[in-house]
Amino acid sequence: MPYVFIHSYFPGHKAEEISKVYLEEDKKFRVASRGLAKEIIPNAVLSTPEGMDVIGVQDVKEGNLEKFLMVQYESMVPYQRIEGFKYKIVVRLKITEALGMIGLKAPEPL
Repeated sequence: MPYVFIHSYFPGHKAEEISKVYLEEDKKFRVASRGLAKEIIPNAVLSTPEGMDVIGVQDVKEGNLEKFLMVQYESMVPYQRIEGFKYKIVVRLKITEALGMIGLKAPEPL
């Protein structure tokens, strides 16, 4: 199944406030998303002149995309109350899925 990328952006001066929400909400998210996806990148953080840029990647299990997305969107609600916080969720096909759509098969991994 596809990968789900969660991109979050926020001002650097909001890092502590965002981190407190993360520590509280991550526990709930992990319980709600258990069995729906495998975490590939928990959260990779980049500090930029514009603020903080965080990305997480989940490998969603077969048949669970819609449910996983609902859990993910619900988990983002508390962050949206923080001024300057922005996020986007992007669904990407794995290469095997993309090639399969055009009738091709991906090579076996090394």
